[in-house]
Amino acid sequence: MAYATAEQFRLFIRHSEPFTDEETAQAEFLLDLAGACIEEETGQPLEESTDTVILDGNGARKLVLPKWPVTAVSSVTVLHDLDDDEVLTFGADHDYTWSASGTLTRRCACWPKGERNIEAVVTAGLATLPMSLTRVALRLCVGPWSNPNNLASESLGDLSRSYNTATDLGMELSSSDRKLVAVYTARTQG
Repeated sequence: MAYATAEQFRLFIRHSEPFTDEETAQAEFLLDLAGACIEEETGQPLEESTDTVILDGNGARKLVLPKWPVTAVSSVTVLHDLDDDEVLTFGADHDYTWSASGTLTRRCACWPKGERNIEAVVTAGLATLPMSLTRVALRLCVGPWSNPNNLASESLGDLSRSYNTATDLGMELSSSDRKLVAVYTARTQG
C-alpha cells in the first residue's frame, strides 16, 4: 500500500514542474521507505489483508489478534495433536465472537492452553489510509529528497547552507508522529 503518490509528494514540496520519470521513481522509492518506517514503528502492515494467523491458547475467554482493525473472521480452528482439529462456529449462541478491536471471545468456554494451537483466518487492516498517515509519509521524504547526500552543511562560493541534522539525515519519526502512529500498533497478548 502506498502511503502517498509521487504526485502528492510533488505538490507537498511545491515542485512547480511535473516530475521527470527519474524524479517519479526516486519519489516512489522514498515513499516506499517512508511506509516501511511507519510499519516498523507499528509492528504491523497497515494495509487490509486476509491472513491465516496461528495463536497460542491462553486458558482465558479472550485472545488478542495481532493485526487490527478486524473486518472479518472467516474461520477459527482449535488445533489438536492427533489431527482431530475442532472447527468452531461463529455467533453469540455458538463457539466464538470477534470484535473490530481484534479480540476473539470464546463463548461458554475458554481457549485451550497451548502453543500454536489456535488457527484463525482474519481480514484486518485499513482499506483506506487516513490523511494523517499520508502526511507523516510525505514529511519523512522531504529530508532525503532535499538533502540526498546527508550533508550537515554545504558552501559554494559566497553561498552557504546548513541543514537541520536532526531531521534531514534520514527518515526519523518525530515524537508527535510516533504518538499518531502508535494508535495503529500491533496488539500482543497481555
